[in-house]
Amino acid sequence: MLTLAWRNVWRNRRRSLITIASLAFGLSAIMFGQSLLKTLQSQLIEKSTGTITGHLQIQHRNIKDYKFPERYIDDPGPAEAALKAHPRVKSFGKRIHVTGLVSSPVTSSGVLIAGVEPSRESRVTSLSSYLTQGAYLKDGAHGVVMGEKLAQKLDLRLGEKAVVMAQAVDGSMGAEAVRLVGLYRTGSTIFDTQIIYVPLATLQEVLGVGGKVNHIVVRIDDIMETDAARRELAETLGNQPVQVLSWKNVDREILGIQRFQNGLLKVVLVVVFLIVALGILNTLLMSLFERVREFGVLMAMGARPSWVMRLVLFEAASLGLVGAVLGLVLGAAIIAHYGRCGLHLPLGEAVSYFLPFPSTLYLRPAWASHAGAALCVMATSFLAALPPALRAGGLKPAEALRHV
Repeated sequence: MLTLAWRNVWRNRRRSLITIASLAFGLSAIMFGQSLLKTLQSQLIEKSTGTITGHLQIQHRNIKDYKFPERYIDDPGPAEAALKAHPRVKSFGKRIHVTGLVSSPVTSSGVLIAGVEPSRESRVTSLSSYLTQGAYLKDGAHGVVMGEKLAQKLDLRLGEKAVVMAQAVDGSMGAEAVRLVGLYRTGSTIFDTQIIYVPLATLQEVLGVGGKVNHIVVRIDDIMETDAARRELAETLGNQPVQVLSWKNVDREILGIQRFQNGLLKVVLVVVFLIVALGILNTLLMSLFERVREFGVLMAMGARPSWVMRLVLFEAASLGLVGAVLGLVLGAAIIAHYGRCGLHLPLGEAVSYFLPFPSTLYLRPAWASHAGAALCVMATSFLAALPPALRAGGLKPAEALRHV
C-alpha cells in the first residue's frame, strides 16, 4: 500500500510539488517565527538580568514594589552566609537603589542612585563592559560612574567632582562629593541619562543607614535553575525577615511581553495550519474526482472501503512527511544563515529605551518548538485527508464505474 500510495502522489507531479512546496514554506516560516521570538525573548531576559536585575534578589519581606525596594535589610549577614554556601550561586552583590540628585557646578539632574559593591558588581552584571572612558568604581574610593549623555548634560569631564544628594533615613538631605571616574554608553536612554553608580559605602554614608542595604542581587550558574535556587534559598532563610525573588517576580513586564508574543505566534500558527489543511484537502479532492472510476474498479475487484480510505490517508501522509522534512531543512538553513550573519530589526531601537538591547539579532534554533511544528504539519495533513478518504470509502462501485 505504501508503494502504491507513493506512486499515486506523483501521478500529478505538478500538483504534488505545489502542495509539498506550500507545506515546506509554511513550516519554514513557522520555524523562522519561533526562532525569532525565542531569540528576542532570550535577549530580553539576558540583558535585563545581566545589566541590572540579576537572576535572584533578596529583599525585605514587606516590600511592595520589587523594582524599587523602599525598606532596608537591617542585617544582611545571614543572607550573605547562605549565598556563599549555596552551590548554585555564582556571585552576588549588596545594593542600595534610591532616587536623588546629582549636581555639577553648572546644573543638576534627578537620577536613580545605585550604590554597589564594585568588586562584586562587576561579576554580577555586565555594566562595566559598556565603559567608554575612564575606569570602573573601586572599593573605598568616592567615585561615580555615569552615562555619557548625563555627563554631557551636567557638563562634567573625567576627574571633575559632582555632588550626590538623597534623603537620609532621618529625613535630612544627605550629600557627598564624588569624582567622575568612568563614563559608559549602553544605547539605552534610561541607563545613559538617569542612572549613576557609586560605591555602596559612599551611599550608605549619604543615607546614614550604616551597613544596611535594600536588596542583594544574585547571579547563578544556570538561569534555567533560577526557580530551584529561589526555593532552596527561601527555605534556608525562612527564619529571616527577607524574601527571595526571581527575575520573573521583578521583571513582570518581560513575562507580559512573552505572553503577548506567544499568543500572537499561536494565531499565526493556526492561520498557517489552516492554509496547509486547505492545500491538502484541495489536492486530495481533485485527485479523488479524477480517480472515481479507478476506485470503482478497485472496489469491483474486491477492495474494501476501508482499504480505499487507508490508501487516500497514506497519500496524504506521504505528502505531509515530504513537506515536513523539506520544511525542516529549509527552516534550519534560514535560521543558520541569520544565526551567522544576524538580522537587523528596528525593534532593538524601541526596546533600548528601557534596556541596553542590540539592533541585530543572531537567531537561535528552538528545536523542541520546531519539532512540534513539524508534527503539527503532518497531523494537519492527515486530518485534512479525512473528508476525501471518507468520501472515497463511501463510493458505490456501480456508480463509480459509470463516472466519466
